[in-house]
Amino acid sequence: MRPDRRRERIPHAGGRTVEGMSRRGWMLLVAATVAVGGVLVSVGFAAVGFPSPGTSSAASSEPQPVSRHTLEPLPGPRSLPPRPTSTRVATVPAQPLDTLTAGDCLQTYDSKEAPAYPMVDCSAPHLAQLLWKGTLPQPAGAAFPGTDALDAQVSDLCEQHLDWHWVAVWNEDVQVDLRYPGTAAQWSTGARSYYCFVYTFSRHELTCSALAGG
Repeated sequence: MRPDRRRERIPHAGGRTVEGMSRRGWMLLVAATVAVGGVLVSVGFAAVGFPSPGTSSAASSEPQPVSRHTLEPLPGPRSLPPRPTSTRVATVPAQPLDTLTAGDCLQTYDSKEAPAYPMVDCSAPHLAQLLWKGTLPQPAGAAFPGTDALDAQVSDLCEQHLDWHWVAVWNEDVQVDLRYPGTAAQWSTGARSYYCFVYTFSRHELTCSALAGG
């Protein structure tokens, strides 16, 4: 025998009952009808150009786009001082390197290994300057430390004598040449003299001293 399925009787507005539908089905039907009605209302508002209910508050709560500030361009690199007609030919006699003193200005400069240089007053046009000279502290019998160690040591000894106001003018154009006994053979003879030459990479003529306090 098949079980008896009882139909629920739901009161109708007119006092009568509606048979054939469970309470759950009736509630789903009502909910679907309300949802369809809401969709139709929203479509109607959109068709006539009015915002649908609830959209105005949502729109007002959304963050407004922030205008981006346009960055100003950074200033360009400092321009170099004007370059006059360069002096390529010495007009004064060359002086042996060991007779020069720190701060002497060199009218021409072709190599840090030259045996002599033409010296002029630093207020006259010149291409380089003997920034500093000295003697390394290692004793005569010390082992050769290598060029990397000597580069670092001599750089520190020379750098402290640079006029940094002068460096700021020429900026990245500044070049410093280091001269010292750079081979084991030279080092073994007991040579310990070092020299620092300063000039500009673009070979500008200079008319002042790069020596601090000079």
